[in-house]
Amino acid sequence: MNQNDPPYFDVTPHLRLFIDKDGRWYQNGAEIIHPGIRRQFLEALEISPIGGYRIRLDREVCQVEVEDAPYVVVGIVDNGDGNLSLELKDGAKEVFDPETFWINDQNIPYSMVRNGEFPARFSRPAYYELAQRIVSDEGNQSFLLVLNGKSWPVRIETTP
Repeated sequence: MNQNDPPYFDVTPHLRLFIDKDGRWYQNGAEIIHPGIRRQFLEALEISPIGGYRIRLDREVCQVEVEDAPYVVVGIVDNGDGNLSLELKDGAKEVFDPETFWINDQNIPYSMVRNGEFPARFSRPAYYELAQRIVSDEGNQSFLLVLNGKSWPVRIETTP
């Protein structure tokens, strides 16, 4: 926050928010099942200036504990033009940017979403759909993601 930001009331001590690795939201240990509340929280989600994530609604903020990634990719949509879109657990679709795709050292695939601001973990079915477009690059002992005649090296990143 900078000096021009309005003062915020931190409700974190009263409202424990948690997102599990499958993208389910919890409040004080109970799963949030109302789709409107989940959608509002996802729309209010931002990177916290103190690290991690938070939601900001009007002048209230609440830190959000995230088990893995705040978004989950549940499907791949072929746009018919050689490009793909990612279907997120909240029902949103966005164009897949292969430059932001990586696999961690535990073989879990991710991509950046929401204008490159947030990581999204691929569900197994979504990864299996995308894996049909991954080929082995025998000469370099690596893998390539091939879309529309172009290829991108699949990055392997160490989990922090």
